[in-house]
Formats: sequence, C-alpha cells, structure tokens
Amino acid sequence: MLSRPLQIQAVTRAAGYVVFAVAIAATANRFRQDGAGAPVRVPSTGSDPLALTLARCQSIGMAAKDDAACEAAWAENHRRFFTFRPADNAPSMRPSTSQLAAKRGGQ
Repeated sequence: MLSRPLQIQAVTRAAGYVVFAVAIAATANRFRQDGAGAPVRVPSTGSDPLALTLARCQSIGMAAKDDAACEAAWAENHRRFFTFRPADNAPSMRPSTSQLAAKRGGQ
C-alpha cells in the first residue's frame, strides 16, 4: 500500500525533469539559430537619413560601436527620442483667459 504513492511521486518528478530538459533544449536551440530568422527592417528610400544610418549600423553589428557615424546617429536618435515637443494642434494645458471668464460668468 505504501508503494503506490511513491510511484506517483516518482512519475511526477520524472515528468518534471523531462519538461525542464525540453525547456532547456528549446532555449539552446533558439540561441543557436544566430538570428537567421529575424527579419531586418530596412527603411524606405523616402525615409530620413538618420533611419538609413541606424539601419546600416544595425546591419554591421558589434563593429558599429567603433564607427563614428554610428555613434553620432545614436546620439541624434537619443536626442530626438527624449526631447519633448508638444504637438502643434494639441490644446494648451493652461486655460485661456476667455475660458476662465466664461466659467466665472456661468457660476
């Protein structure tokens, strides 16, 4: 009677090891592919020159870290990304004086 629960635990433990081994094998296989399946996004010819330079830097890989043009392109991309520019058609955050006057008159 004691042998039955031990067999279920052993089978469960073995199944866990198998699932773990399959996960490790799948991960190793994914890293072994070396990015061959990853599509490279190439900007269209009508794009800005920064996008073309960034695509070139991405295509040359680790050699880009020593390329002065890539360093400048990354700095410009960083500046563009982190610079706040309000939209031209966005309403201002502060109400105008006419809006304040209308609110006061309506009360």
